[in-house]
Formats: sequence, structure tokens, C-alpha cells
Amino acid sequence: MVDLVRQGDLAAFSELYRSHLAVAGYVARAETDNSSDAEDVVAEAFASVLEALLAGKGPRESFQAYLTTTVRRMAHRRNIRSRRAATLGYSSVMDVLVLDENSTIKAFEATILMRAFRSLPVRWQAVLWCVEVEGLKPAATGRVMELSPNGVSSLLIRAREGLRQAYLQEHVARRPDDPCVDFSRHFGKFVRNAVRKAARQRIAHHLSGCPRCGDVVAYLREIDEAMTERPKGDASTVT
Repeated sequence: MVDLVRQGDLAAFSELYRSHLAVAGYVARAETDNSSDAEDVVAEAFASVLEALLAGKGPRESFQAYLTTTVRRMAHRRNIRSRRAATLGYSSVMDVLVLDENSTIKAFEATILMRAFRSLPVRWQAVLWCVEVEGLKPAATGRVMELSPNGVSSLLIRAREGLRQAYLQEHVARRPDDPCVDFSRHFGKFVRNAVRKAARQRIAHHLSGCPRCGDVVAYLREIDEAMTERPKGDASTVT
């Protein structure tokens, strides 16, 4: 879609605008000192993103990440111009992105965590993004995703656990010729006790006779323990 915008297709940008307006609005209202400025911030952010795309710059894949980071920066600039202290409500890893340097965005997206994130079902990605990255409350996330706050909380629990499993699995080497692939492709779930009893018994039996896979699982368990032990709020924690 963003490639169409780079080619001058404004209809494509209109579709992106409609798809991401709600999230942009929530972020703008959270970041501006004066909520009445939120609409102007959103308009300025979309205009800035459109200008970048038409110039051949801007996001390649993560349009929403680029947009919401732009919204934050526009809001913070407006706060500063108004001589008000901005109160940052997020500790998002996206705050480190440099908007005009696509290489920075690509580097972030190439990390193990992002690969794990992208492997998740779309709804899990959406709830994690809204809550963990954008900092939205369950009620606000529910309005974006058309869920009740309880529905958001339930979905978030499953998504967080799925991300942990996927993150661990990303540490397992993927080789087409691996004779142990039928077992190793389940190691992330195995370490998190998320496989059925029969499958768990088969994997455990395999591990008892395969030292190499035993070492891999031991390594994954160390990673899992380290994730659990990190202090709350650590940006590197997989929640």
C-alpha cells in the first residue's frame, strides 16, 4: 500500500488514513498537554507522512509504527512551543526510531523479537501493539479492536504467552536438512509447557537420546528464566 502512495496514488493513502486514524487519535490525545490540540497533531502527522512517502522516503512496511512515532513527535513539539512540559506516557522501544533513517527501522524490524512478533496471528499482533507499544488502556484498545475490555485482557494474556513461545523458537536454528526438525520446531512451546501430554512425552524421549537437542532446550530454558527474572519495565523484556 505504501508503495502505491510513493507512486502518487492518493486513494491508497486515503485508505491508510481511514485504517489508522483511530490509533493516531488515541496517541495524539495521550501525548498532547491540551486535548484540543489532538486533531491538529493528527492532521500534521498524516501530512508529514504523506510528504515523506511522495518524496520516496518514509516507512517501507511498518506504516503504523512510523505514523504513531510521528504523532508523538508532533505532539511533543507542540507542547514545547506552548511552553508546557510534555508528560511521556510510554517506555516504547519505538521511541528510539529515527524517522528519516529507514535503516534504523529495518534494523529494529530485523531483530529476533520482531521476527517472533510477526509470526503471531494478526489479532495477537494488534493487541500487543496497542497495549505494549502504544500504551493504550484495555478500554481504548477495545474500541480500536471492537472488543470489550475483558476481551482485550483475555486476548492479551494469550498474545503475551504466544510471543514468549515464538521468541524462544526464534533461537532454534532452522535448517531444512535437520533430522530433528519434527521435534525442534516445537521447542519454544515445549519449554513453556504448552504442548499436549503425548507430544511432550515424545519430545522428552527424543531429548533423552539427542544431546544436541538437549543442549538447545537447556539454552532456551536459560533464556526463559532470564525473561522472567528481568525487572518490570525493562524495555528488553518479552512480556
